[in-house]
Amino acid sequence: MKLNDAAEALPRVLDQARAERMTLTTALEKLLEIEVEATEARKLSSRLRFACLPEPWTLNDFDFAAQPGVDEKLIRDLATLRFLDNASNVLLVGPPGVGKTMLAVALARSAVDAGHRVYFTTAAELAAKCHKAALEGRWASIMRFFAGPRLLVIDELGCLPLPGDGASTLFQVINQRYLKSSTILTTNAVGIGSLMRSLWWAGDWVLAPHAVSVS
Repeated sequence: MKLNDAAEALPRVLDQARAERMTLTTALEKLLEIEVEATEARKLSSRLRFACLPEPWTLNDFDFAAQPGVDEKLIRDLATLRFLDNASNVLLVGPPGVGKTMLAVALARSAVDAGHRVYFTTAAELAAKCHKAALEGRWASIMRFFAGPRLLVIDELGCLPLPGDGASTLFQVINQRYLKSSTILTTNAVGIGSLMRSLWWAGDWVLAPHAVSVS
């Protein structure tokens, strides 16, 4: 067993044990607690690096009073992450500047803190990465990558024009995650109908049991 953090803390814990007259068992428990906390901190740091969240926002940073159009009760219910258990999806709809990205990042951060693998991308970035992978013969690999996270956040859907195969790429990414993992989408209210038709024209796939209007 490599208990590097416990070993580093050993002199300090021994001094504390002598000063407070700890039992051997209590001192060992203290050392194990230090090691466990350090291990969890490293895991959290690793998950955050992978997630690529653009800002360190949490739900406490969102000013619900300034955005009365947001259903605070629903957002806080989503923050319990029960939607992940059902592999449900979340659609955040609203005009620019009302906090869709902030809410998506805050929900993603809650999932990271809870130990889930999360990845954040914009729709344009996702389409570009998939297009590049297709040209390089790595299509199956990039599809596995986007299928992997327990929660995938796709921001700014419809904010920028996608390349010719962009809509098809998004459909394939989201379709392969259906009933397996959750996806959060943010989009402008304008043109959402055409976006929905272009992405989910086939079958009876329902995008989001949780469609949140942010205005």
